[in-house]
Amino acid sequence: MLLFTKKANHTANVVLAAAILALSLDIFHSVYIIFEYYLGNAHFVGITFAFPLLYGPIFYIYAKLICSNSTIKFDKIYFHFIPFILVVFYGIVFVYFESPEYKISLVKGELENPLPGIFFLDYLKPIHGIIYVVFTLRVVIEFDKKIKNSFSNIEKINLNWLRYLAIGLSIIWAIVLLSYIVNTISDKEVQMDHLIYLAASVLIYSIGYLSLRQPQIITQPKETLEAENKIIKEENTGIRKSYEKSGLTNTEAKGHLDNLLQIMETKKPYLNNDLTLQDLAELVSISTHNLSEIINTQLERNFYDFINGYRVKEVQRRLGNKDSDIYSLLAIALESGFNSKSSFNTTFKKHTGTTPSQYREQTN
Repeated sequence: MLLFTKKANHTANVVLAAAILALSLDIFHSVYIIFEYYLGNAHFVGITFAFPLLYGPIFYIYAKLICSNSTIKFDKIYFHFIPFILVVFYGIVFVYFESPEYKISLVKGELENPLPGIFFLDYLKPIHGIIYVVFTLRVVIEFDKKIKNSFSNIEKINLNWLRYLAIGLSIIWAIVLLSYIVNTISDKEVQMDHLIYLAASVLIYSIGYLSLRQPQIITQPKETLEAENKIIKEENTGIRKSYEKSGLTNTEAKGHLDNLLQIMETKKPYLNNDLTLQDLAELVSISTHNLSEIINTQLERNFYDFINGYRVKEVQRRLGNKDSDIYSLLAIALESGFNSKSSFNTTFKKHTGTTPSQYREQTN
């Protein structure tokens, strides 16, 4: 209910709420089977049989929605649900409208002729799920690249939690696949249902908590998004070309670069914890597209690394002062433009090869 009514990232959260609802019904059905409630009422047997083919597409679409902060048209996504629809029809033909006695015999494994194609479907579900986990991780990785070309602090807008949940989901699918393989090659049946659905339950609460904490992703100007998408494509193909049709000559680019570096040294905009590409472009008096081009092609960095490189230098400068000992490292980091201790430690080590505390000891 909270996800359905949350205003930030509304469309994405509605999709995620649907996923949690489906996953919850699936867990309900597992309890219904494991504790043999079906013996008293067999009508619900198999009702969630096709649900595992929903989770991969839904999480993938959620990731696409939250990364683009927009809507996705049905004609762009319907094909993701074709396997689910086909398996629903399979259930209608072979399970859903059968007698209670047939369903009970099906669950107990007492049928002389097993369902046609059931072996294939058992293996299809985890393989299908793992494939979509890979798709989801690709979306998150590309999003990380995109925001690093627009924001200097990304702790509140990154999707690391979604990456971890996708990895968690892949682990669940791996357990499912392992259970199928073990039961296929072993004489004794190995039951992992309790473990699988316990993990799924933990996943539900994790998704609910972490997604509700996800802030609204700020939409960037169209020209900025185009620049970011071009950068991502170039990085993925290993090619670093100058921006097409930017209208910026090499001489102009170098002139803007000199102006940019002068502003960074004199005005120190990096001290603003929430500095964005848009903010810096206004200071330099050029478009976000051209600024992105200059940073990426002239300096061979993304915006995030460019700004945080200056913040690291600022920390180093302050640690070199005699009175720096009276301030904590975190206080110096926050004054230098960083937003959190974790990002400060990670970035500082990336740029200097040593931790902030080790660097302080060396300078003293």
